[in-house]
Amino acid sequence: MTKVLITGTFDIIHPGHLHLINQAKKLGDFLTVVIARDQNVVKIKGREPFYNEHQRLANLQLLALADSVILGGLDDPYEVIRKEEPDIIALGYDQQVFVNGLIEFRNNSAAHFKIERLEAFKEDICKGKNIRKAIEDSQAGFLLINKEGDWTSHDVVAKLRSILKIKQIGHTGTLDPFATGLLICAVGNATKMVGLFDLLPKTYQATIKLGQTSDTFDRTGEISKFQNPISPALPGQAKEISNSNLQEILSSFLGKQEQLPPMYSAKKINGKKLYDLARQGIEVARKLCEIEIYSIKLLNFNSDLLKIEVQCSAGTYIRVLAHDFGQKLGTGALLQELKRTAIGGFNLSSAVSLNTLTSQNFSGQQIAPLPALELINRQYLGR
Repeated sequence: MTKVLITGTFDIIHPGHLHLINQAKKLGDFLTVVIARDQNVVKIKGREPFYNEHQRLANLQLLALADSVILGGLDDPYEVIRKEEPDIIALGYDQQVFVNGLIEFRNNSAAHFKIERLEAFKEDICKGKNIRKAIEDSQAGFLLINKEGDWTSHDVVAKLRSILKIKQIGHTGTLDPFATGLLICAVGNATKMVGLFDLLPKTYQATIKLGQTSDTFDRTGEISKFQNPISPALPGQAKEISNSNLQEILSSFLGKQEQLPPMYSAKKINGKKLYDLARQGIEVARKLCEIEIYSIKLLNFNSDLLKIEVQCSAGTYIRVLAHDFGQKLGTGALLQELKRTAIGGFNLSSAVSLNTLTSQNFSGQQIAPLPALELINRQYLGR
């Protein structure tokens, strides 16, 4: 049996911790997680942890990610190695404390263990200090907004700033102006956590119109009829297309793939938004982005319109999916309607309209940072 040991503070658990522990677990057959003691955390970081050592121990035990979760030694950092006798010690990608002297300890003792450095995971968004700032901000939280059509995501944020009289407001992921549905907005220091929502799958209901294409890949652009020398244009062909044929083509988009961001998008290249360049008639080279389609199913098909439900990774353009679908079908297609119904475990059914919010009642509609983080963790773990 290969025994693996990993140490750390493991204070406010976030996906970075979960990924680290899962990496360590794959190195052997039995994983022990060692929780740093409070007084040692204070010595190292200059401040007390958010949770005391017994709470941190209980929180990690509750997640049941490791075979054993124990408290570290108070005075001797290598006491736990002597006791547990691990075959492998897994170190965080940036871990320094406990590392100094580790090789010397191994060379001058009967211990025989390998040292494995773990890979970084989303270190730009999985920052404990930022999450702690959000949790300690009594004003911070997340609002689930049911965005109406013809509003940009920035419009919603600007309106919220006006209603709540708070400047520090952002959102966790843009919705196109013509799209409707769930837009999660962050208030106060909750804005420091918005990147975590990119780890969650997003669910959309989309209506696709066959037989037409547009330069924006949706109904807001310059529309033209699709002409294919092999396959005649709709509506004549629509009657011959079966639900099973549609679902078969839809299913071909499942899995990881590379998608080219459209020119009409808010993505920036060299500091310039693509749609600003597109409106000037300028097209620039774009890099393919890796996305993943987790599920895609046909909800309804009538004449030249089909309605689908898609669950996908952040960064997926449903407009591009609609366009590519039309190319595979041989009819051409554009995105007619789009509604986001969920981001991970955050659902449109719990969202509120902007016109119902006031500076007096918004706090009652907010999801506090800590419950939001717990929901993100559960989604990340697939629970």
